Amino acid sequence: MSGQWGNTDNASNSVLWGVVNAKLHVNTYNQSALFENTTPSAFISNLEIGQFGVEASQMGVSNGPIYEAVVTFVGSGYQASPAQSVIAGGGGSGGANLTFTNVAGRVTGYTIVSGGNYVTKPSITIHTPELNVFNGNTGISGGGIVFSNANSHWQVGDGVTYAGNATSTPVGLTNNTRYFIQAVNTTVITLSTTVGGPALTLTGAPYPSAVAGGATIQGDTATAIVSGVGGALNNGVTHAGWVLRRAGTGGRAGRVQYETLVAMGTIQGTIDAVANTVLPSA
Repeated sequence: MSGQWGNTDNASNSVLWGVVNAKLHVNTYNQSALFENTTPSAFISNLEIGQFGVEASQMGVSNGPIYEAVVTFVGSGYQASPAQSVIAGGGGSGGANLTFTNVAGRVTGYTIVSGGNYVTKPSITIHTPELNVFNGNTGISGGGIVFSNANSHWQVGDGVTYAGNATSTPVGLTNNTRYFIQAVNTTVITLSTTVGGPALTLTGAPYPSAVAGGATIQGDTATAIVSGVGGALNNGVTHAGWVLRRAGTGGRAGRVQYETLVAMGTIQGTIDAVANTVLPSA
């Protein structure tokens, strides 16, 4: 193995030891690719990793913007995109704005409109999915529930909650009860009591349609967490120099580990924009 660590924050000085720590073959491509790479599973399955040159001035920063979040539960039944969220806690001056996108009703990603400024990781609350209202008498067809463009916001296996009243509840459903999407097409969903279970055969509520209009179906609310807030003290960097960052997903979602690979008193040169978001210098 050859090469030495430089004290300038750029990929050409991000040399071999960091690559070895990431369990990669030592070559110029991996050396450059590792530098500030936060692509999921780029090198190690289910991990996001990046290598940063950390200045001494960054060690005293205890606040900064949200730069990373993780969707921990995709939810179901979302129609509007992006879904809005509420950011709370975390100290600092706040001000973050994250929106969440959905595909076929499930939240699949996010956009940081504004990272704000926080001391610790704030909480994220994603808004509940839209309430789908139907007539418990005329809205039942072929044993299922009629919805326009149903398969644009439901998928087989999605959890839903039925709510209605004595005059709107179709025969076969129980008020305030959770069910699962058993089948779906462009116009109808069928429900089951368990994931993958047999479809319930529904019939219309035994009341006139004029008083059966209060039946509702609503999907599950998605959840997310903030997994990265800029600021060295928040994120566990212990010494200036070259630092390797690993962020877990799945069962380890939100767990960020920093490892000082080569300690240095200073990193020279202009700090790269990505590093300055993850580890602000002011």
